[in-house]
Amino acid sequence: MAISTNFSGARLRKVQELLKSDDGDNKPDAILCIAGIDSRYHEGSTELIDYLLFGFFERRKAELEQSGYEEEVIDDLIVLIRRHEVDIYCNPVNYHYLLPYVAHWTNLRFHCLLDTEYEDDEAAEEFKIQSFVAMMLGVKKVGIPHNILGHPTKFDHMMVEKWPIIQAFALEDYKGGGFFTLQKKVVDVGPQLSEVYSQVDPCSLEVLLIEQMTQFERQWQTLIDNLDINISTGIDKLTEEKVCEPLWSYYKHGSVGSEDIGGKQRQPFVLCGTNSRRIVIDDVRSCRKTVNSEISKCGIDSEPAKFMDNLLWEGFFSL
Repeated sequence: MAISTNFSGARLRKVQELLKSDDGDNKPDAILCIAGIDSRYHEGSTELIDYLLFGFFERRKAELEQSGYEEEVIDDLIVLIRRHEVDIYCNPVNYHYLLPYVAHWTNLRFHCLLDTEYEDDEAAEEFKIQSFVAMMLGVKKVGIPHNILGHPTKFDHMMVEKWPIIQAFALEDYKGGGFFTLQKKVVDVGPQLSEVYSQVDPCSLEVLLIEQMTQFERQWQTLIDNLDINISTGIDKLTEEKVCEPLWSYYKHGSVGSEDIGGKQRQPFVLCGTNSRRIVIDDVRSCRKTVNSEISKCGIDSEPAKFMDNLLWEGFFSL
């Protein structure tokens, strides 16, 4: 994917807009992302960083690992986003990979050692903790990108106290002022960020067309092949749920880890014949009822169905 400074800056501004909202009760002073082992590999932080850096960890990680760098070096990254400025802690290794993505961001401050300074492991760790404490100065309410898109989970602000860098914040040597959650109010900004991630821009459209669409096409072709086989051998026992199986499998795969999976919301369905009337579609879509008729009996006058309507939820595709 080609990197565009315009698109990267636009994504950052969308995130910063969350800090400028009129919702004073829930509006944090800054949004904190801590990657790698320092946040116990917090998925929400990784997702926000990937959003801002066009899938940096997903797309460049294999390349970095093949270059011989350890995972802990690649993931050594902290990003603090304020309304009009950004602080980034990184190391001399991943700095060179990050720079093309962020160099044009306005009011950007890097916290990074020189190559020779980074060779001293103890000094490097000291610098990281001191940088983190300095980054957090003046931040009273901090947002954590906990919920990842399509996978909502319950947020407990005490969770962050288990993160190594947060625990170091409380050490007296670094003058952080005590336990992080006693000094700062920690809130979840995951739901608001999910709305930002769902907005289509040229880069997300490219991923949709090149990657996600091809995956969906395979499932769609399986659905058509199954229909062709059943039609050629007799469709008496073919049901709408049976037709939907390939799409349902695709949906479940994309929803792995979601607490909503198996519930009654955002599930795909196939409706055929008279079941594709608007009133039935609305009932099924809103989970007021489920329908699973035999294809041979759900057409007009209980004849075989001549057409179908299907819907695949959760941001994949709607047909």
